[in-house]
Amino acid sequence: MNDSACAYDYSVVEDLVGKNITDDDRLKWPCQLRALWVEILPFVTLVRGLLSYGTSVVIFFGLIANCLSFIVLTRKHMRRSTTNLYLSVLAVFDILSLTMNFMIGVLRGQNLSINKDFQEHESLCKFHGVIVELFNLLSVWVILSFTVERFIMIKFPLKAKSLTVRRAAFAIFGVSSGVFLFSMHKIAVSGFEGDSVFGYKACKTRRAIFPEIIYFYVAFNTWLPTFIIVGLNALIIFEIRKNQIKRKAMTTTSLSKKDEKATKLLLVVSSTYVILILPLGLIQSTELIWNTTAKVNPGHPDYVNFQSTKIKLKWARAFFFFFYQFNFAINFFLYVSSSSATRFQATLRKLFGMKVKDEEMTWMRTQATKSNAVAPNPQSVAVVPVES
Repeated sequence: MNDSACAYDYSVVEDLVGKNITDDDRLKWPCQLRALWVEILPFVTLVRGLLSYGTSVVIFFGLIANCLSFIVLTRKHMRRSTTNLYLSVLAVFDILSLTMNFMIGVLRGQNLSINKDFQEHESLCKFHGVIVELFNLLSVWVILSFTVERFIMIKFPLKAKSLTVRRAAFAIFGVSSGVFLFSMHKIAVSGFEGDSVFGYKACKTRRAIFPEIIYFYVAFNTWLPTFIIVGLNALIIFEIRKNQIKRKAMTTTSLSKKDEKATKLLLVVSSTYVILILPLGLIQSTELIWNTTAKVNPGHPDYVNFQSTKIKLKWARAFFFFFYQFNFAINFFLYVSSSSATRFQATLRKLFGMKVKDEEMTWMRTQATKSNAVAPNPQSVAVVPVES
């Protein structure tokens, strides 16, 4: 279409407002793309609002919820559970991700002076690049570690006694150290930072530009943990089902009801993570493949098709990224609403001075009796199960 006959001038593209239009600009923004931009602008405005005001709300409530989760999960009577250890560490990592990743992203996207500070100091850009990767990965790999522990517990019950809080702490430390070392590559390599969903301009960098690193990041953050979690969850559900059939038949079971509750809580947490990250992973992977395989330069006959699809995929990714952020704020609400987190709920009510039913405190009194007894009768000592 001839530009003179186009209904949309170059000012509809915000990056071109007030700019002297060059031949390169005309090639990059032909009439068809300007018309497309006007068409999807309402959706773009919606997404920008979600990633500024919406993300701010997620951060606010997420910080409060994760702090409450950490306080409850680290109560004295809760510390002897490996489940509570994993979930309390997850709450800490989620707090760090909300503040060091999403909060900084919103500030950089909404405040030009803050982003300018990053652009003028490459050390800040390196720091942000590392933490963006680090805390996102830490959360999902802690969930994965928790899933592996639960699978071992119900699949190999004879090994369950070896799954102590101490060993869980070592497992968390090992996984965290591995993720930290992997994330440090951002000090030397720059990848996909130039297309942030928060809309800030990327830093000028002296680091090696290696866009292909994003493929490995997407796999490490999305597909690898997702496939493992889904696979292990399916096996866990199968084992729980077998356990329930044995209980109905009044035969010996390898999993107590309270261990089963803790395992079901894991299934809720891990499945929610997969549900929220899967759309983003699909869009992000499609976008990467499209940008690599279909890329053509401005002026090419297929350029309009390539660029229009690229724009749509970019903003679809940004849209689903907003919902992905819920992963770092939602766990507290899962604990409160889950029928498997009775101990968490009772402790939370007690923390706020609310009335707790006598039957809900039986496990707490049993533990107090054990800790205060000088020489308890072995037959009267109840085993405190691993539960959240």
